[in-house]
Amino acid sequence: MHRLYRILDDFEATIRVLTEAEGGRKTSPFNGVRWDFAYAIDNPPNQLYMIWPDFYGPSGDSLPTDEPLLLGVELRARMTVLDDKLREEIHRARIKPGVEFFCHEGSKRVAVGRVTRITGLYAAREGAA
Repeated sequence: MHRLYRILDDFEATIRVLTEAEGGRKTSPFNGVRWDFAYAIDNPPNQLYMIWPDFYGPSGDSLPTDEPLLLGVELRARMTVLDDKLREEIHRARIKPGVEFFCHEGSKRVAVGRVTRITGLYAAREGAA
């Protein structure tokens, strides 16, 4: 299976990139986008986190990085928490199936998501993104 990042993901989610009419993007992003993550319950967000998506298709392979992602539809993504300390001290306690979140570009909310499954969040981390 082809994956965008070398380290294993921490959880899986569905993400819908907001359309321009919803206050989101004018153009489609690409796989490998490095949005900031905010918990929906913290609205307005009191902190943004580096948790990056790797969008994947039905085969489990990462979507290409040179093809635009669709706007306004749910996409599946493997999510990777970049900061190991925050991963242990904050995210392990907060990330559970059903948790809703937002993706931001700067202060602008560009996508909404929901955690669907925990994968490697509690495993020891090796390697780098």
